Amino acid sequence: MEIKGIKENKLKTILQFSIPSIIAMLLQTAITITDGYFTGNYVGENALAAINLGLPILYFYLGVGLCVGVGGTVICGRLLGARDTNKADQVFSQTVVTAGAICILTSIAVFLLFSPILKVLRADGELSVYFTQYYRIMLFTYPLMVMGTILGMFIRVDGKPQLCMLVSMISCILNAVLDYIMVGRLSMGVQGSAIASLIVQAIGVIAQLMYFIDPSRSIGFRRFRFDVVVNQETFFNGSSEFIGEMASAVSMFAFNYVLMKYVGAEGVAAFTILGFAVYGYSMIAIGFGQGLTPLVSVCWGAEEQKTAMELRRLTNRILFAIGALFAVFFFIFGKRYAGMFGCGDKVANMVSTGFRFYAVTFLFMGYDVINSMYFTSCADARSSALISSLRGIVLLLGFTFLFSALWGMTGVWLAAPVTEVLTAIVSVWLITKQKKKQESR
Repeated sequence: MEIKGIKENKLKTILQFSIPSIIAMLLQTAITITDGYFTGNYVGENALAAINLGLPILYFYLGVGLCVGVGGTVICGRLLGARDTNKADQVFSQTVVTAGAICILTSIAVFLLFSPILKVLRADGELSVYFTQYYRIMLFTYPLMVMGTILGMFIRVDGKPQLCMLVSMISCILNAVLDYIMVGRLSMGVQGSAIASLIVQAIGVIAQLMYFIDPSRSIGFRRFRFDVVVNQETFFNGSSEFIGEMASAVSMFAFNYVLMKYVGAEGVAAFTILGFAVYGYSMIAIGFGQGLTPLVSVCWGAEEQKTAMELRRLTNRILFAIGALFAVFFFIFGKRYAGMFGCGDKVANMVSTGFRFYAVTFLFMGYDVINSMYFTSCADARSSALISSLRGIVLLLGFTFLFSALWGMTGVWLAAPVTEVLTAIVSVWLITKQKKKQESR
């Protein structure tokens, strides 16, 4: 990546790096929605609820992937900006090995603790059966998913985001075909959905590994001596992303606990269906963030902080416009959207009501996500972690338990919008603080 090209064509560069990432993330969302569609229509609402109960497990793996991946790519981007390709290769290799080791150990630990997890999540009867069938297979799938995510991040740093998009397109199509065969035609239930995901992730990882075998790439595998300092910086840089995903895991557990307490499985199913749409928008925001991250890290390494700030502002404006479109669409068509998943009128009405509150979330979520990833790219992990902690743990958990106790299901819907608005206020303060610091130099 050339700094001159970035400075002269900011919007074009953002879109060039972000659109492939966004398409890749949306295709991953399409995979999730496809799984939900076949699960809801061919297995039932309880199967959807059971899968949703285990999402904290997924968020932990995503946290590991984003922490190690974002932390490693930020270091790698700065090294590439400084023209130190040899060290960049070593950082890439160490990042991949570290992530793989953590994921394998995590899968072993979760497998050994499966029964206690079921008790904590209050999954019994039919929910317990579906949960076990699905997540025992996903313990093999999630490490592959993490590896695919990290490899994709480094491919973007290498300036080839289109390849990630192509892999995601193939994965999405293959996942839909396998879901149709295994869940729809062979009636394999949630096990069929999990097996389909395993196959898709394995193929995606193999395809991306082939990219780095080519010796002409700017980044590639290289023999390395394990560097503790690099790992410390990696975890520090990516700490906010880990906090964000762990916050999602904790908040999802809290949501499920509250919903089971006040509404039951139907409330969990409604939250799951609405969550697909929110997840879709968050993937767009993260896609822009993944497109922005290598640009900002390279600019920071080349001492072009002003350009990095301009890239952030432009990205935030684009995301606000997209969020407004999401808010209007789901405010109007929320109930019709819920009907896609084969749910009854009671669940569909819950979803429709939820979107009336969540419309505000779409307007502010992107701003908070982008600012958190921006600070990570600037090696300001503290500011990034503060944003992630507020929107994912401190404010969200507090409002979830307080509002649900006061207003039941309505309180559950209100928690996220209020959290994102208050976090955005803190984000503005942090951005202003950084701007003043740069102007004083």
